[in-house]
Amino acid sequence: MASVNVTSGYNGEVSDVLLSLTKLGNQAVEKGSVYVQAGIQDKLTLPRFNSSADQLQARQEDPNIPSDSFTYDERTLEPLDAMFFDTVNPRNFEDVWRPFQPVGPLVDRIDNPQLQAAIMDETMKTIGAQLGKIIWQGDTAGATAISFFDGFLKILAADGAIAPTPAGVITVGNIISILSATVEAIPDTLYDDPNMIIHMSTADARLYEAASRALDFKGAALGDKGEMRFGGFEIRTFSGMSKNFIVVAKATAGKDSNLWAGVDVAGDESNVKIARYRPESEKFIVKALMKYAVQVGNPTECVLYSPA
Repeated sequence: MASVNVTSGYNGEVSDVLLSLTKLGNQAVEKGSVYVQAGIQDKLTLPRFNSSADQLQARQEDPNIPSDSFTYDERTLEPLDAMFFDTVNPRNFEDVWRPFQPVGPLVDRIDNPQLQAAIMDETMKTIGAQLGKIIWQGDTAGATAISFFDGFLKILAADGAIAPTPAGVITVGNIISILSATVEAIPDTLYDDPNMIIHMSTADARLYEAASRALDFKGAALGDKGEMRFGGFEIRTFSGMSKNFIVVAKATAGKDSNLWAGVDVAGDESNVKIARYRPESEKFIVKALMKYAVQVGNPTECVLYSPA
């Protein structure tokens, strides 16, 4: 049986536009916080070469004590497989409104072109929204929906991101002090970098707006939507990010970003295939394949606030 739930009733006239619920896509990429490296069929090594600070020493006529100031190490970006798969039987739509009914002879019946376009569009939006969640919350040991690869929150927590003293869950009453502690934790070497961005969930951003409105001295008028900034740093909000977490990182759409994503072929998440299931079948498959993963270049140059 096809996996489309169809409910229809002949109630007056019908719109020629198919409506759908709003889905926010892969916001971390769309808002320019993540550099996406394509063409990774297996793994990509991110080499790092650094020198230690304060390595000057007294002059020696015949120096023989090296400072051992250089280090080389590597991080790995390994995209992992994920798939979207569903089936649609065009005949399930025979009793809906005529503009959306299937077309063609029974033996070769296909979906109405407008409905087929809606299927492709909804599939791409669904994939984008889920990837937008996994990029932050991903955990290969977690629930199925976020288990395809480890997300930024898990990577940063495991690999030494700077951690402000936790103050518990974020509320209207404490969010300003939490943001202050988070900004104060930014290393001096990065404090003046205009690409250091505060990342937080949309839910926490709304708490920040509420806290700002409650201040005695306000910025934007109550009727205006003020620019999301704190301490001079831009705030980017994400519906797929976990509540009660804040990430400050150098975030651009270029290779200088500290937040990376790796894919096999760019755009695979939007490459949706619709084809007949088998030659003798009435059903059609809706399928997309992709490989995706994220990595942090230098976690110790990021700040991660977590509630505990």
